[in-house]
Amino acid sequence: MTDNKAAEIDARDLRRAFGNFATGVTIVTTLDEAGLPCGFTANSFTSVSIDPPLLLVNIAKSAFGRDAFTGSRGFAVNILAAEQRELSNRFARAGTDKFANQDWHSAITGSPIIDAVVAWFDCEHFEQVDAGDHIILIGRVLKYDYNTHAPLGFCRGAYVSFGLTPNMLQLVSTPGSLRVAAIIESDGKILLERNPENGQLLLPASNRVGDAATGDSLLGKLASAGIEVDLPFIYAAYHEKTQRFVYYLGELLSINDAVETRTMRFYEFDNITWEEINDSAVIAMLERFIREKRLGNYSVYIGDREQGEVHPA
Repeated sequence: MTDNKAAEIDARDLRRAFGNFATGVTIVTTLDEAGLPCGFTANSFTSVSIDPPLLLVNIAKSAFGRDAFTGSRGFAVNILAAEQRELSNRFARAGTDKFANQDWHSAITGSPIIDAVVAWFDCEHFEQVDAGDHIILIGRVLKYDYNTHAPLGFCRGAYVSFGLTPNMLQLVSTPGSLRVAAIIESDGKILLERNPENGQLLLPASNRVGDAATGDSLLGKLASAGIEVDLPFIYAAYHEKTQRFVYYLGELLSINDAVETRTMRFYEFDNITWEEINDSAVIAMLERFIREKRLGNYSVYIGDREQGEVHPA
């Protein structure tokens, strides 16, 4: 019998909704019947229990290596480091020699443990659960290891960095050396603030992120204007001499209708008066944001005011 509620759900849209949950990235590995290594990239990983020590990952029933994983003694979960994006991409592709030139070793089950990962878990099969178009592999942890390297993150279909924020927000000794701002978009409009002293437009900013209850912080300033936001991702981080600038992508949570009558206002992309923004770095960043917003694919700028590198987010 068909579940009508399930039939009404748009599969592609549901995948996008699930993708809002930020995760780490793993490569799950095992040995097939011939003793050859197999692996696939997965972010459907979670701890299940400490006593007994259990974890789980999901594998699609349509996956090429499904039988190797369901029929093996066990499997290993390798949590990738921030610099292992290429490895993640390689194991996400089908029909390639994924282990070519890749160093690995094994522990108890024989499953490949990839070198230089943030953490690894060698597991024997505890239970397999049929779940829709996937099989849930629950493993009992036999051995594991980990380190303090920055992990690779994934959210909304793109890689993200978990290790950038603390370094870029670390204050230097000079007072006022940090400037934190937010790019907040809503329905094709961007939030800009007009400087009451010179009339120039700028992005909402302060010298710290703070919270809604702290009036002189970025979040406090926005809250006092009737705007509640979350700041999940850094969009640009650069320095000029002794000053650091960090710009977040803000997710709008709620807005007071009266905000349009205050110094802050949402401007349509096509109606931004660029000559009223006197910061060339901000102009370049906003132009990049508008372009990437329309493409649905964001990046992160790291460098100084004049030049730097754009990394996939």
